[in-house]
Amino acid sequence: MSIETKVPQSAAEENGPTGSVINIQRFSTHDGPGVRTTVFLKGCTNVCAWCHNPESMRMQPELQLYPERCIGCGRCIEVCPEHAHQLVEGEKQFDRERCRVCGTCVEECFAGGLVIAGKRMGVDEVMSEILQDETYYRHSEGGVTFSGGEPVVQREFLLELLRQCKEAGIQTAIETAGNYAWEWLEEMLPHTDLVMHDLKILAPELHEKFVGNDGERIRSNFLRLAETGKPLIVRTPVIGGVNDTVEEIGGIARFIGGIESLLYYELLPYHPLGESKRESLGQTAEDRFYTPDKEKMSELADVARAFVGEVRP
Repeated sequence: MSIETKVPQSAAEENGPTGSVINIQRFSTHDGPGVRTTVFLKGCTNVCAWCHNPESMRMQPELQLYPERCIGCGRCIEVCPEHAHQLVEGEKQFDRERCRVCGTCVEECFAGGLVIAGKRMGVDEVMSEILQDETYYRHSEGGVTFSGGEPVVQREFLLELLRQCKEAGIQTAIETAGNYAWEWLEEMLPHTDLVMHDLKILAPELHEKFVGNDGERIRSNFLRLAETGKPLIVRTPVIGGVNDTVEEIGGIARFIGGIESLLYYELLPYHPLGESKRESLGQTAEDRFYTPDKEKMSELADVARAFVGEVRP
């Protein structure tokens, strides 16, 4: 059965909109204040060359392959209805063009070498997971964070989740990169307590090269968001060889300096986790990036502090 039909249509109609969910991570402590549940939604409007969650870019479900986990049992070859898994001259091969992401091979792979990224879920299903840790949210001043990908692109689904969280008294946060029509985020703000906004690169030509657009709409939306007075955390992934410069980080800090609702500015050193994920999706990276060392991160944090009150390296 296709993953897109695992939630029956009648159930979807009865329980409201459905969405494509990558993962629901409980007891998260890095995606906002307190103990949180982070809901990762699929689909993104940027194409960051260093993306650490490349499985979140496309809205559709995708099959991830981890050859290092394969034990050579051959069950995927036997059960695949499309013959996407094959043994060619003694070597296991996979044809992505044949694959329908039906999940049959995943169910048979007890070694965990095959994983589907993206599951169709209803609002009630997600809320049932979120509500399990209600007590922890209250005692730690935590809540739920919606991340991605770009969660805002799943408009109806996210809006209903935000509404139900607020009705349940749960603090809400959105992690966003800001590349969409302003109205998409605007309609969510009454149900959102905190926005964690990425600003990756300020220079338009660099933004175009590494993110896939010149960043003009992102900057415009960010300024409109700042005008609302909604509590803000700004985060910049610091990518070695791309934006790890005084000019870039200083420029971003100057751009956000003086915003009264800004809680703090966070600099996040590049993490190579996305490289193995990209390989699992059959993708190859055109560029190789590196993690700035502690001295460089400290230097950039000092530069940012000239414009922003609190900077977290």
